[in-house]
Amino acid sequence: MTSENGSKKIHLVGVGGVGMGTLATALKRAGHDVSGSDKALYEPMKSVLEQSGVQAISGYHAETVKTIQPDQVVIGNVVRNDNEEVRAWLGSGVKFMSFPEAVRRLVISDRHSIVVAGTHGKTTTTSWVSFLLKQLGYDPSYLIGGVPQDLPYGCDITSGTIFVGEGDEYDSAFFDKGPKFLHYNPQTLILTGIEFDHADIYRDLAHVKESFEKLIALLPGDGLCVARYDDPVVMELISDSLCPVQTFGLSPRAMWRVGKVLEDTQGLKFEVLYKGRSAGVFETPLFGDHNLMNLISGIVVAINLGSPMEKIRDVVKEFNGVKRRQEYLLREPVIVIDDFAHHPTEVKATLLGIKRRYPDRKVWAIFEPRSSTARKAVHQKEYPPAFQPADRVIMASVFNRQDVNEPLSEAAVIEAIAATGKKAELFTDTDAIIQSVIKEHQAGDVIVIMSNGGFDNLQAKLMSALK
Repeated sequence: MTSENGSKKIHLVGVGGVGMGTLATALKRAGHDVSGSDKALYEPMKSVLEQSGVQAISGYHAETVKTIQPDQVVIGNVVRNDNEEVRAWLGSGVKFMSFPEAVRRLVISDRHSIVVAGTHGKTTTTSWVSFLLKQLGYDPSYLIGGVPQDLPYGCDITSGTIFVGEGDEYDSAFFDKGPKFLHYNPQTLILTGIEFDHADIYRDLAHVKESFEKLIALLPGDGLCVARYDDPVVMELISDSLCPVQTFGLSPRAMWRVGKVLEDTQGLKFEVLYKGRSAGVFETPLFGDHNLMNLISGIVVAINLGSPMEKIRDVVKEFNGVKRRQEYLLREPVIVIDDFAHHPTEVKATLLGIKRRYPDRKVWAIFEPRSSTARKAVHQKEYPPAFQPADRVIMASVFNRQDVNEPLSEAAVIEAIAATGKKAELFTDTDAIIQSVIKEHQAGDVIVIMSNGGFDNLQAKLMSALK
C-alpha cells in the first residue's frame, strides 16, 4: 500500500529486461517497495536486481498475485495477454500500466522532459545529454536503454527539475500498441534521424513516419526541436512543428554544424559552428561522424538551457559513451571493438569511423543478423555496400531463421561483398568464426563485432582465444 511518505509497492512483470530492470532499481533507490517477475533471470540483470534489493521472482505464476499485493503493476511489452501471471493481474483489480506509462507517472512527473528519438544514436545521445547535464549541475532524472560508461545507473530519479529519456518508437504493451515515446510529454525533442526499422511492427517508412509525426505534434509552442538537418525525412516532418526548431548536422545549411576535424588514434578535435561562426574547438575520445552528431545535439540542448559554452567544452572530453557502442574490449596485440550496430546505416557509420581512425590497419567486420529488421530481407540490397569500409567480412547465420518470414539471404550478401574483391565468408557457428580469426589475424588488426544480442558469447570466447 502507499505509505505516508508517498512510496508505493510496485510489481514489474518482465523485470529481467534491461529497461524494466533498470526502472525497477531506480524505483527502489527512490524509496518504493519493488518486486518483479520474469520467465528466467539472467546475468547481469539478476545480480543488479539482487544488489539493489528488488524482490525478483523467477517464472510467471498466477499465485504471485496473492503473495505480492502491490499498489500498481507495470507490464512489459515482452509478455502477452495469454501469460498466466498477466491474466491473473488483469482479473485482480490492481491498477496496471505499461512500461512507458510508468516512466511518465513515476519518473517524468512534472519535470521538463527532454526526449531523444530517432532510428540511430538514441542510447548514446541520451547517455551524453544525461551525463552533460549532470556534470553541469542540473541533477537530471534520466532513462537510458543501455549501460552508460560514465553514469552509475541506466536510470535515476532525482530531485532535479529535468528528465532526459530515450524515446523508443517500439510499441508499449499488448494493451497499448502505440510507440513508447508518445508517453514521455516532450518539451525538448532531439531527432537523430528517421529510417525504416522494426520491421516486425512497422509496415514501411510511411508507417514509421506516422509515429514520429504524432511525437512532433506533442511539442508545446514554447518547446524546442533539435533536428538533424542532413536527414530528409526529419526535415520533412519538422515542417509542421509548432515550436522553434534548431538544426544540426554536417551540411553548411545547418544552424549548428561541425567545422574542421582533426583525428588520431586517441580521439577527435572538432570545431562547432553556429550560423557559420566558430563556437570553439572540442575534444572527444569517440570516433565517427555519427558520434559528432550525437555530441553536437547535446551541446545545442545545454546551450538552450542557458549553460555557458566553456563549461560544456570541459565535459565533452570526459564522455566515453555506452557499453556495446564502439566499446573497446582489447587494444593489444589486436584491437577488439564491440558494437550494437544491426541496421545497415549503423553498420556503415561504425565501420567508416573505425577505418578513418585506423586507415593503415586491417579492419574485420564480424556481423550477426539478429534484430527483427536485420533478420528480414528488407535491407538485402543495403547490407553489401554497408560493409565496404571493412577489409575482411565474416557473417553469421540469421538468428533463429526458422522463425522469420522472408529472411535475409546471408549467402547473397556475402556473394555481393566478395564480388568487390574482399574476402567475405558465411559461418554457421561461432567456434568456426573464432578459428578463422585466430588463424588469419595479425598484430595491429582491428576486429569489430556487431550484433544487438548475445551472439553466442562470441565476444568473451574470442577474447579468451586471443589472450
